[in-house]
This record gives sequence, C-alpha cells and structure tokens, in this order.
Amino acid sequence: MTTPDVPPSGFSWVQADRAAALWTVRRKYVPQVASAHGVATQERKGYGTLGTNTCTVYSHAEVQRLAAALESGEVVLDPSWRADTEEGVRGARRDALTTCCCVVLLLAAVIAIAVLSS
Repeated sequence: MTTPDVPPSGFSWVQADRAAALWTVRRKYVPQVASAHGVATQERKGYGTLGTNTCTVYSHAEVQRLAAALESGEVVLDPSWRADTEEGVRGARRDALTTCCCVVLLLAAVIAIAVLSS
C-alpha cells in the first residue's frame, strides 16, 4: 500500500485530473465514480476575459478514502472505466479516434463551404 497523499494545509479539494490519477480511471469517468461512491463535490467558478467557466472539484479526503478502497479491492470499478485495463485502453483509443474524425469532418466542411462560396 502506498503512503497517503497529504495535501498542503488549506488544500482540501482536488481537480478531476488528480482524482483520475489517484483512482487510475479515465478522466471522463471521474464524475460517475465520484457520484457512485459518495465523494463530495463542489462547483468552482472562474472569471476571465472570455467570461465565466465552471469546474467541479472533489473532496481530497474522500478521494483518498476511495483510492484506498480501490487499492484494497473493497471497491471494484467497471474495467472500461479504468486506465490500467485492456478495455480502458481500447476505450481511450476509440475516444481519441472519434475526436480526430470529428475534427477532420469539421475541417472538410469548412473547406467545402469556402470552396463553394467563392
């Protein structure tokens, strides 16, 4: 078992990337894992030049609790959600391929519109 990851003082919330790393799950499944296992969340708003954005943060203590439960085998997740299983790696590749195809189709549409309008 690894030693618990102790947050710096005043640091009680982690972002989804950190939770995904501790749970060894694919980033897109962090909200489902957190919801299914009672991890407290909080919405944080950020203000910038382009407007307001919102991100979800997760309770560090509860992320650690779930990480320990996953490591001990007390909690088992769907293999396709995990980042360290064959099913999860296949799913990540499929998601990346889908994203690439969408970008290519979008570019083809933009080029077609440009050619047809001239």
